[in-house]
Amino acid sequence: MKVAEFDGIRANMYEQALEEYPLARINDLNAMKKLLNPKIGEKILGFGEGNGYFCKDISDSVGKSGTYFITDPSKDQLFNLKNKLNYSQIKIKVMSADELVVPKNFFDKIWSFGAFHHCKNKIAAMKNVFEALKPGGVAVICDVFSGSKLTRHFDIQVAKYCITGHDVEFMTDKSARKLCSESGFNSKNIIIKNLPQKWIFNSEYDLGDFIYKLHAMTKIPGKEEDKIKEVIRGCKEILGVKKVEKHYELNWPMKVLIAKK
Repeated sequence: MKVAEFDGIRANMYEQALEEYPLARINDLNAMKKLLNPKIGEKILGFGEGNGYFCKDISDSVGKSGTYFITDPSKDQLFNLKNKLNYSQIKIKVMSADELVVPKNFFDKIWSFGAFHHCKNKIAAMKNVFEALKPGGVAVICDVFSGSKLTRHFDIQVAKYCITGHDVEFMTDKSARKLCSESGFNSKNIIIKNLPQKWIFNSEYDLGDFIYKLHAMTKIPGKEEDKIKEVIRGCKEILGVKKVEKHYELNWPMKVLIAKK
């Protein structure tokens, strides 16, 4: 089996970041509940689910009468997930979105958060999404879009310092709409909205440590404390960090693409 981008050290550091700072991405969970709105009995496909950050909440929402089918190209991240959760409604398979092999016209909803830009063949991935949805089904894809401060963060810091690099292509509004239309979605059923997420930390150090581990930025020179200082500096300069009462907010500006079949 080929090695995926998030296998090995990167998978382990990603897992460590989320275990040590479980509340950092609470706003992402809230966004999922609002945008995806998973319900009892629904069949939902999640691609690029990585270590399954959204898995428990979605699985609890669909219940044992529903299905949450999780896919990701990283066997290491999915292996960790298998060790954490044992729900009968969860199905797990190692595969990328552009190589999806799932039932056609089967899923009520499809979910992805921060993963689509990693797809090498985006048109194949979107066609797979369209074919997997039931008529009337909805795909909710949250991602980093071209031209944003978050794109600059990935292009300037993550691409330079991440252990695996970050060689990806970000969508624009125009290219996202084109992808959807060419994959079978009616242009009238495509919505793109800003998703100005904020990640929450108790201190600037926690913020730096989390981002350092999440992106496995081991190529930053110096000792670990020097690496974290550089991450904090970059986050302040590129993304913006604000102290609000007793916590720190890191801007994480994304967009959500909603496409109905």
